[in-house]
Amino acid sequence: MKDKIKIIFVDIDWTLLDHSNELHEYDYASIEALKEAQKKGVKVFLCTARNYDTVEQTGLFKMFTPDGMALANGGLVYNGEEVIKEIVFSKEKFEKVCEVALENNLNIEAGERRHLFLIKEADKNVKILYNVFIAEIPPVEDYHNRHIITVMLVATPEYDEKVKAALPEGISYYRFCDYGVDIVEEEHNKGDAVRFVLDYLGIKKEEAMAFGDDDADIDMFKEVGYPVSMGNAKSHVKPHSVYVTSNVWESGVKKGLIKFNVI
Repeated sequence: MKDKIKIIFVDIDWTLLDHSNELHEYDYASIEALKEAQKKGVKVFLCTARNYDTVEQTGLFKMFTPDGMALANGGLVYNGEEVIKEIVFSKEKFEKVCEVALENNLNIEAGERRHLFLIKEADKNVKILYNVFIAEIPPVEDYHNRHIITVMLVATPEYDEKVKAALPEGISYYRFCDYGVDIVEEEHNKGDAVRFVLDYLGIKKEEAMAFGDDDADIDMFKEVGYPVSMGNAKSHVKPHSVYVTSNVWESGVKKGLIKFNVI
């Protein structure tokens, strides 16, 4: 097995980053285990809904240098420092989404490759959301004529039906928590990104492994030969894996790597 797995895709939140208490600590033992796998020639790609800024703000890059990243649920893919895939929001539709948000006194977090901004001053809901995800509140900037890859609406569930009805045709609305909604133009997911990376690098599905815990990780699991669910994963995610490791606070990624003789 040690010589068979050539690449590992790993989620961040609740997989490497433990949110079970207010410290929001990384699983340092698993990060060291991933570095050990890299020394053995195994590539490690982060695969997350986060964008570059919010990954950087967690401090992960100070501990670990991934071989690549699939950010924004597959909307932006890096091989090393090189962008090999990006899905850009059309300017016209993005500006219309912003108008809908402002009409409802709601905020938008918009992401370019390595830059985030808000379209209005942060309110209570923005502060709550950013505190949960250990992220700095971005500056307020003009939303016109921007190169946008990620769009997040900050809104509580009572706005769902009204906002969805007002969005432009072809825009999808995915609520991921009580305060946050991903707004997507061109459908994409982690599985699309994993499949793209494997094809780009010439690695077979049977030579790929993935660790995750949440709904978005199911698509990722489908594209690898060795999908591993965290012990703290949602119950309906676990059946999509070949192995359920321990919890993030019990170094589940490290134990999974040991289980399959990657390290």
